[in-house]
Amino acid sequence: MASLVTYNERLRRIEFSLTPNGKRRNVRLGRINAKAARSILAKVEAIIADKMQSRPHDADVSQWLASLDEKLLSRLRAVGLADGIGVTQTTLGDFLGRYMKTIHGKPATLTFYGHTKRNLLDYFTAGRLLADITEADADAWRAWLVDNQGLSIATVARRVVAARTFWRKAIRWKLTNVNPFEGVHTGSQLNESRKHFVSADMIRSIIDSCPDVEWRLLIGLSRWGGLRCPSEHLSLTWADVDWNADTLRVRSIKTEHHDGHAVRIVPLFPELRDLLMDAFDAAEPGVEHVITRYRDKTQNLGTQFKRIIKRAGYEPWPRLWQNLRASRESELMRDYDLTTVCRWIGNSPAVAAKHYAMSIDLDADFRRAIGEKKAQQKAQQSPSDGHGLDMTRELGAHEKTPEKQGFDQGWQELTNTVNSTEWAVQDLNL
Repeated sequence: MASLVTYNERLRRIEFSLTPNGKRRNVRLGRINAKAARSILAKVEAIIADKMQSRPHDADVSQWLASLDEKLLSRLRAVGLADGIGVTQTTLGDFLGRYMKTIHGKPATLTFYGHTKRNLLDYFTAGRLLADITEADADAWRAWLVDNQGLSIATVARRVVAARTFWRKAIRWKLTNVNPFEGVHTGSQLNESRKHFVSADMIRSIIDSCPDVEWRLLIGLSRWGGLRCPSEHLSLTWADVDWNADTLRVRSIKTEHHDGHAVRIVPLFPELRDLLMDAFDAAEPGVEHVITRYRDKTQNLGTQFKRIIKRAGYEPWPRLWQNLRASRESELMRDYDLTTVCRWIGNSPAVAAKHYAMSIDLDADFRRAIGEKKAQQKAQQSPSDGHGLDMTRELGAHEKTPEKQGFDQGWQELTNTVNSTEWAVQDLNL
């Protein structure tokens, strides 16, 4: 079941298999004497026997596991011999380090979880035992994010959700038994104050202030084409531009792991076509990519973009690039159905409604909804001009129709009932 192997001048390891004829695994013990190695071997054999019988360890084995240093304990966990054992020895720093190594996402995903990891370590410290973090500690950490770090409610909500995800993994790895962040109030992950509609006139003025044709195209691709900057801009090639069909093929790095969402086709809108044509005329012969001068991922396009905005006489808005996409999607929603627009922009209707949709001109839309002519008539009519309803003029008896008389009588009865406070309980839900 388990055996002790000595190699390279008293370096020792334990080899074992959890099933008959199964894969052999090993636990490195380092350079220790034979007596200590045989003692560890005996405990490992007891652990394997308990796992095969699905029974808890006895007091002797449990006490031995609890007394191990983190180095040997982590080696036992790595091969499945200490799952859920020695929980009190697992530190927050050790756990978060292991967790971050399991994340295989986009750079933005790593950055997102990295911020939450940093906040957890800043508040609890790396040496804090995972099992010692309670529900009260989790609530205090959230309050600290708001009061001490000055984060917005939306950002705090996302960090709490990320911490909750961390602890779910810890439970799955049997490093702890409870998730202290499970009941922590998150609040809305949306920050409506960071939504900003960038009008067509404003973006034209800003594009005119750009230093070169590629900067004009960078801004235009986001505002007129709804592309994500910089990933979708930098992946765009001239082969993706179909001048005859008036289409633009966009490769989406963010959504490529979803079936059928690696590529989308965007109409070559007139505003976008003009900018692309200018860039094509200025491009060197044989060049592949549409954007060539700003391909260094270390370049901070946001800083330069802010300078361009200020040069045009405007103040930079929040989420510079995303609000260009959101402005275009909100604009397109006024003329095309939501499903079609989402296919062009590359998001889902739920995401579009939650994070992108904005009111462009609420007053104008309201007037259009009720009808411009009707709104003008309503504005011109005064209560006493004979055309509108005059609620202050008392009608004569001959003017009261039977329906009107019945209404007056019913209204008086209702008023009397309200004034007498004799309102039936069951009527409250009508």
